[in-house]
Amino acid sequence: MDTITLRPASIDDIVDVAGIFARSRAAALPFLPVLHSGAEDIEFFGGYLDGGLITLAERVGVKLGFLVETPGWIEHLYLEPAQRGQGVGKLLVDAAKHRQDHLQLWCFADNLAGRAFYVRQGFTEIRRTDGDNEAGLPDILFGWQRPA
Repeated sequence: MDTITLRPASIDDIVDVAGIFARSRAAALPFLPVLHSGAEDIEFFGGYLDGGLITLAERVGVKLGFLVETPGWIEHLYLEPAQRGQGVGKLLVDAAKHRQDHLQLWCFADNLAGRAFYVRQGFTEIRRTDGDNEAGLPDILFGWQRPA
């Protein structure tokens, strides 16, 4: 099997990033409302190129998923639906852990697979909300700290 490589995204990748985002949410998170157009998603993720890091996972030039990270945060982690359970998400999270001493992230409470994934990656629940986010859905704040 070909090796998965990680690299920083560029402006040329943003349309693909937005596409992965839309396909992943539709397949894995059907309970989420669609709040923005594809063009708005492209603009949104493009904004991270200046204020964060978008890491792409690829295999032979095919984009498999991405992680958006800012200091102390995993802002987004989305995979092509067929890539779930293949180790791509773990590679992306491990790379972020390598760069940072602590990380936090939000995960929708109804995203049972996502919650289980983050717990397997060493994240622990910090607190819950009743839906004070754009989607208006309950979510959970998770945290991870590099061991001393």
